[in-house]
Amino acid sequence: MTNAEKYIDLSGISFDISVEQCFENLRPHPKFSRCTFENYIPDENYPTQSQIKSLLQNTLEQMKTYSPAQQTQGKSLFGFLKSKKTSNGSEKPNNIYIDGSYGIGKTHLLSSCYNTCERGSKAFMSFGEMNYYFHYLGVEKCIEHFSDLSLLLIDEFELDDPAMTHIMAKFFREINKNTLIITTSNTLPNELGKLRFQTDNFTKQLGDIAGSFETIIVEGEDYRKRNKIWMKNVSEDSFLDAFAMYTAESKAKSKITFENLIKILESTHPFKYFVIPEAVEAIFIDGLMPFPNLNNALRFNQLIDHCYYYNTKLFIRSPHQLSDIFPPELIESSFQKKLLRCLSRLDELAVFFKI
Repeated sequence: MTNAEKYIDLSGISFDISVEQCFENLRPHPKFSRCTFENYIPDENYPTQSQIKSLLQNTLEQMKTYSPAQQTQGKSLFGFLKSKKTSNGSEKPNNIYIDGSYGIGKTHLLSSCYNTCERGSKAFMSFGEMNYYFHYLGVEKCIEHFSDLSLLLIDEFELDDPAMTHIMAKFFREINKNTLIITTSNTLPNELGKLRFQTDNFTKQLGDIAGSFETIIVEGEDYRKRNKIWMKNVSEDSFLDAFAMYTAESKAKSKITFENLIKILESTHPFKYFVIPEAVEAIFIDGLMPFPNLNNALRFNQLIDHCYYYNTKLFIRSPHQLSDIFPPELIESSFQKKLLRCLSRLDELAVFFKI
């Protein structure tokens, strides 16, 4: 691909892909594709980081020797054939819920689980992606599909509303018990949904979710702050000159107005957004504006999550401060953590240009 060819117009990009292709994409992407337990370096000031690393390594070792109990035919007292389970002597390890703050390596550890596991089918996905699958395919089909997995890894687990609480309680009750589930979150199971909705009315559902896991609390300090890399990158150069001078390497670059980007996101299902960072390595967004409604804010958040996993370079021109793109009424909504995470990831990924 020549330099002239290393440009893609996002308005012409094809999202005509199957659900099966979307499922195949549920794996760690460039930012985390080379994560291993060996290159996860625990902070010595927080022993729980070493402890969770050891627990996950041991859990995956245990899964190597685990085989689901087989069904055999036996006779009841009345002579009818009856199904019985025979044990192979190896117990499935507990599902694991990793609770901890931002920037302590939870996603690195989850990716290490995926990259280390060599036996059986597996999937790595953000909770946001999982949410969109439920709404697109329905709960039953998702339970059926994910029940075929040996290992299901869910990053950034959170409950934002009553509907998702019902869905997740049903999911954990009915998914194949032979599937090992490991999830990360920054909220303890018994605090899920608090300040978002009236959790007192969902005690049973929340109990079903919490009871599906062994909860491990991991402490630590945000590596971005510790390494002093969490700083907004503001350029005094010309936005258009920066675009003209940028030379794409492995993929292509693209330039789009914020208005047209939102139109693309509105016309495409969010679990297909990964097509964009798969095709381009750098996106120049012109005219970023505050979001007037939550729906488009969440769509944009989903795109930024994909860009984060793919290490996509972002260049953004806006008359507004980054902190202003989500108005107070959105930040104070039940999706507060998602939107704040979006801001922090933009802070890490993007170069900003003033109008």
